[in-house]
Amino acid sequence: MSTVRYQSAEYGSHPLIFLQSHRPLAGSLRALFSEHRAYFLDTIRLNEAASAGCMTLAQWSQPENFSRLNTLYSDFIYREHGEQPRENKPLQSLWAQWYFGLVLPPLMMALLLENRALDCSPEHIHVEFHETGRAAAFWIDVQEDEEARYLSPRRRMDRLIQQFLIPAVEGIERHGDINGKLIWSNSGFAVHWFLGELAPLLGPGLHAELEHAFFFSRSLSDGSDNPFYRTMLPRDGEMQRRTCCQRYRLPAVQQCGNCTLKPV
Repeated sequence: MSTVRYQSAEYGSHPLIFLQSHRPLAGSLRALFSEHRAYFLDTIRLNEAASAGCMTLAQWSQPENFSRLNTLYSDFIYREHGEQPRENKPLQSLWAQWYFGLVLPPLMMALLLENRALDCSPEHIHVEFHETGRAAAFWIDVQEDEEARYLSPRRRMDRLIQQFLIPAVEGIERHGDINGKLIWSNSGFAVHWFLGELAPLLGPGLHAELEHAFFFSRSLSDGSDNPFYRTMLPRDGEMQRRTCCQRYRLPAVQQCGNCTLKPV
């Protein structure tokens, strides 16, 4: 079994846990997920041939494909409420929550707990869509991002934002029914939640550093705008999402337990 030990020399003042192994990167990530979050392997396929119908970002974001997926998901959500006007904004908000909720935690774990950096370029990631139109699984062509191997944890997260997240958010936003700020707000909540899940492995210092970088820094390390800035805010002694995700507007979809709105 792979061993885990602390390293701090090359990665700043805070200790970062790295998985030390000479096995191929896909095998190391599979072992990492198996040890800490085995359920990831239900929806994340590493170096397996993508099934028929899987699409990369460049493919699913094309108007004809996105429209088809949106229609399938709308038909599913409104299947028992045909008389109700359909609203694409909350529909795509929930669709995006499925998409990023499934893929973000595994990518974060891979980049923060493995010494080699996974290449998260969109062309290396195929998405399998459920019959209802939402994301169901991600098939990753595992390759090492050699330029990112010795980057600090914060800079690895910045690279994830720029390399993978911004193109995916733009791929949804370009169709005109939802603005990117709402998607970033939803994704910010997912990031904050999973940082908390990783806190025992990262240590309090690194966890605090990453939380600050994600939510309290206006800029990424290269000076570009940080899209997660203030998507989570301190309220009543805890971090809370800034805005409502709008999912409550969909039929038979309950308000989030931590919704920013008053009960409806």
